[in-house]
Amino acid sequence: MHLAEIKFKSLIDRIDANFYVSRLGAIQQLHKQYKNLGDLCNFPRAKTPPRDLYFRTGIPVIKLKNVSNYFLQLKDTDYIPQSNYSEFIQPKRGDILITATGEGTIGRVGIFENGIKCIVTAEVMIVRPKNINPYFLFAYLRSSYGRYQLERFARGSTGQTHLYSKDVALIPVPQVSERLQKEIEELVKQAHQKKKLADEKYEEAEKSLYELLGFGEINLKFEKSFETGAKEVFSTMRFDSEYYQPKYKKIIEILNKSGFKVEKLEKVVNVSARKINPRTNPTKKIKYVELSDINPSTGEIETFSELYGYEAPSRARMSIKSGDVLVASLAGSLDNIGIVPQELDGEVASTGFFVVSSENYLNEFLFLLFRSEIMKKQLERKTAGAIMAAVPKSVFGDLLVPIVPKQKQENIAELVKQSFVLRKEAKQLLDEATKEIENLQ
Repeated sequence: MHLAEIKFKSLIDRIDANFYVSRLGAIQQLHKQYKNLGDLCNFPRAKTPPRDLYFRTGIPVIKLKNVSNYFLQLKDTDYIPQSNYSEFIQPKRGDILITATGEGTIGRVGIFENGIKCIVTAEVMIVRPKNINPYFLFAYLRSSYGRYQLERFARGSTGQTHLYSKDVALIPVPQVSERLQKEIEELVKQAHQKKKLADEKYEEAEKSLYELLGFGEINLKFEKSFETGAKEVFSTMRFDSEYYQPKYKKIIEILNKSGFKVEKLEKVVNVSARKINPRTNPTKKIKYVELSDINPSTGEIETFSELYGYEAPSRARMSIKSGDVLVASLAGSLDNIGIVPQELDGEVASTGFFVVSSENYLNEFLFLLFRSEIMKKQLERKTAGAIMAAVPKSVFGDLLVPIVPKQKQENIAELVKQSFVLRKEAKQLLDEATKEIENLQ
């Protein structure tokens, strides 16, 4: 049992004892001088656009999913019309963005670095530095000291946890020299430059893939009305109208015009059946990858769980090796397509993935092919089921793929490799900045 004593005058509007078992002492050890975050920053209040303002183009909207502890991802988001832009809070360069709600998503920290026009929803808190270097503050809030305080100030019960600006304003921030703040700033800026180069390499790879297959940007609209013949319906035995959307036929047309032979996936790609049961070795530790561990914008496996065999959930069964492509099968996660890095060779993934590899494709090319609209739209069409719609394994092999000679894959695969290397280096720089703060004496 841990005992703590707190003076009455130090109480705030919290009566949960754990709140007062604070690591303020650790922060005082870190540095003797500190100020509250509210003395160093402002907290502009954002509001969330109504659902009917969201569109596929326009001004990007930063939501929970767009903020990670490394970089903001604006590729996978919603948009509002330009005409409504001034009605909402716009982040400024140097603003700190903190995810302020949700179980498992609360307390992620990002810094707004790119200066593009966008808005922020109310579920993301804006912290606007005024008397502190924003890059230093970003690194501090990512550190173990900052993370602990964000977790400590969270309010609510399971599934309904929130952070409020009045509480976050009380977070103690150590006062350090301008020289150190500048050192941290330089590391964070270098990281963002690497990340920008990584994005450029990835976009170049995507563009090269589409050019190779003979088309530019795919414009696949949802048609409100269309027709299909009874013969086609009875040949597929699919009676949901969405299955016959013209956009899916357009994908097949694009493939047939690509200039490459088109085959069923089952003929050219290996869909792994390698399974293990971690519970048979209960004291052995495993690294476990589930759907949410993959960044849907980049395909990176950003996180994974380290578990003992006895802790493994029943879905932790797929054996994976370096270079395997993980393809999500659930309807709501079809963007979660990743490639297994060397550090996860021989580990375990969720049965919510198809684990694929092929002698006909370079790993990075196959990864990018599956992440293209050509494959994702086919996966979308194949989903079946009402409550947990997913792609059945029985029809996964029916997907159509272009047979591209390996020498034509090489440049695209190399660009993907470079993108991953640059992104890894960028993350290492951010971690280095955070470690400098944690090592302060």
